[in-house]
Amino acid sequence: MNRKNLYLSVILVFLVFQLKSQNESFVALNVGGAIPQGDFAKNDSVTGGLGYANSGFMFGFDGAFFPDDYLGIGGTITFVNSNIDQAKYKSDLVKHINIEYPDLVIPDSIVVSYNLGAWRYINIMLGPQGTIRAGNFNIDVRALGGVSFVFQPQSLFQVYDAENGTNFSRTRSDKAKAGFGYTLGAGIRYEFKNNYIVRLSADYTGTKVSYETIDEITNDNGDIVTSTKRTDYSLSNIQIGIGVAYHFDF
Repeated sequence: MNRKNLYLSVILVFLVFQLKSQNESFVALNVGGAIPQGDFAKNDSVTGGLGYANSGFMFGFDGAFFPDDYLGIGGTITFVNSNIDQAKYKSDLVKHINIEYPDLVIPDSIVVSYNLGAWRYINIMLGPQGTIRAGNFNIDVRALGGVSFVFQPQSLFQVYDAENGTNFSRTRSDKAKAGFGYTLGAGIRYEFKNNYIVRLSADYTGTKVSYETIDEITNDNGDIVTSTKRTDYSLSNIQIGIGVAYHFDF
């Protein structure tokens, strides 16, 4: 082995030992709640990209690798399900359709079919994470970025007026849309025995996606008129979680 290769080998071994994970590194399983924020929580207009979202359920996996005592790389995969305020949304939707289509009458006697799902999305994110050790406790902060796969509430709103021969439908697909997502958060870990941990976390998450709404109306002549509208939705949540974790090193 020549001197150059020897030096490279020594440097490589040094780097490997320097990158040896400290026992602040962990993997975690979390459950908790997601509290909608901003436009995602508002429920006073069906046309402004408001979410009508109620507080929902959060489930996820977190982890972090710390090459040194303070700074590392964190990651998360979370699933969130948030139902919407169906009664309020349906009422606002009927009002909006009456304004947008003044010739379409929707009295109580007309058959109205209505189906509405829930907001669901999956976050996959990675980024820098810091920690401070204090006895059996770790205090963590993180700023992550990645991709969010959002499934909007699938909806089908249909009106059938047998007397006038008028049909109307408004549909929204629940097909997944991907958008840039981010997470800003903090957490506390307590190691109670043999690297096993109880963990509390609080994160603010956000993303933005666009969806299409399709209207179809059959007029008195039997002609079907179709219109498509695109709306931007900003989804933001405060996610509060509790979970179990395990400290590890290599």
